[in-house]
Amino acid sequence: MPDPCTELRESSGYVRRWLSRQPAVKEESLTDWLLYDVSQRLPFVHYVAFSRHQEARETGADWEWWILLPRHYFRLRVQAKKVSATDDNYPDLARTNRYGLQIDKLLADSRTANAIPLYALYTTQTGDSMCGGQPHTHEDGVFLAGASHLYADFIGGTRQRISSSDLLSRSNPFSCFACCPLTREIDGAMSRYFERYYAAEVRPDGDASNEPRGTHTQLPGYVTSLLQHTGESIAGDGVPEWWEREFHSSLEDFNGILVYDYRTGNA
Repeated sequence: MPDPCTELRESSGYVRRWLSRQPAVKEESLTDWLLYDVSQRLPFVHYVAFSRHQEARETGADWEWWILLPRHYFRLRVQAKKVSATDDNYPDLARTNRYGLQIDKLLADSRTANAIPLYALYTTQTGDSMCGGQPHTHEDGVFLAGASHLYADFIGGTRQRISSSDLLSRSNPFSCFACCPLTREIDGAMSRYFERYYAAEVRPDGDASNEPRGTHTQLPGYVTSLLQHTGESIAGDGVPEWWEREFHSSLEDFNGILVYDYRTGNA
């Protein structure tokens, strides 16, 4: 079995090298390559990019991410952004479209879907992240920051300049989802990881449930179906053509889906 920590760091590091050689590469290209590469490296990771031509960034998220544990599941919505080393990152973080502020849409859609809203930050920069115990941050080119955290610090108040170090200090390397000791413990550890580093994103909304935001005890039909068909696809053909049409109404808010199946026997 490949080591998830090593494999995620390799994929993340390639994004850093790609950006350093081709700074104009599109976020969409980086995202599609990153998620596909991870799914090829790790047998318990599944990725489907949708064939329809839709700008999911207009609805807030580039991909939906499910992390499956033995007793419960986490749902995340992720928006990708390239980080500028020299320019002010405020205009891109505060990007608007016909729906208004993109970050507002990401936060609203995540609340509706009971998902954890994150930004995937693609960068060639190095700097201190939230996790002080991660010795290889200079190798990563992908960092994950909480959307609520970024909104509170940079968007909700007065206009301010946002540097790359500002963003990195509010994020963790993508590889931390496999490398951090918290995520390597059994079942409840992932909850502790989210509560420690993405507290604003997983804080309950004050309803009857005390479960962290993003926690689910049942999988939607499109995830169950995806797992069935990717598991059966020995030739690596992925989901059948009808899958996307069948679940179209459930897939409108993002351009792809990533599933980490950490349940017993799969990781």
